[in-house]
Amino acid sequence: MCKNFRTILTGICITICISSVSACGTNSATTSKSSSETKVLRYADSLQEMAQQILNQDKNTMNDTQREIIERAIQNDGKVSTADYERAWQAYNQCIVDKGYNPQPLVQIEGIYLDGYSLDTSYTEELQQKFENDESSCLCENVLEVQSLYKASKGNPNLLTGDDAIVDCLRRENLVPKSYTVKNFSQDQTQYTEIRAKSGQPFAPETLKKAAESLSFDLDNNAARLCLATNGANVLLRSNAPRWHPFK
Repeated sequence: MCKNFRTILTGICITICISSVSACGTNSATTSKSSSETKVLRYADSLQEMAQQILNQDKNTMNDTQREIIERAIQNDGKVSTADYERAWQAYNQCIVDKGYNPQPLVQIEGIYLDGYSLDTSYTEELQQKFENDESSCLCENVLEVQSLYKASKGNPNLLTGDDAIVDCLRRENLVPKSYTVKNFSQDQTQYTEIRAKSGQPFAPETLKKAAESLSFDLDNNAARLCLATNGANVLLRSNAPRWHPFK
């Protein structure tokens, strides 16, 4: 059964963030060691193996279209084609429309669709719950596994899990020193969030600028944004999340 991973923010809207790992299954992670003997979790030893794991574990939660896309990816070294990526997102939005909602506005960052959005909170709890269940169903059936695999192919060649993947990407692109660690990234992210939260105007241009300047890397750098978008750092991309009015 598809699990609903959501991050709910306080304020005038709810920002819904989809986990970069599968929310429809329990993709296993393998363990390797770095030169310093620190354990590092990986989704798989190769992108093709990751795709096969997805198919084996989540084929019953995917519809035929998404399953066929994953099968084609397995035959292509685990890589999802851009055409199939677009097809999966179109199928997701068609599912949303078929359930009686307005389609989700889709926003790309460096070719990656943002897996998050802002939603007004002026609806009843019952209506909100129904929408979340419907949206989660469309997501899992149509696009979530494709999203995970496509993002990994674009920004996580070592298939690392969690913040290790973000830090690895930032280092690989020479956006931070080689000494930059997961702890450093966590501190960056916390500071960025606190600056916005304490401002009282988290989406004001001056607030966003101040928060961005507190980071150890340039948030406007295209390579940095790709690292964040492909590896689940949604908290640093919330200002780009589209506002969705799903109810007609």
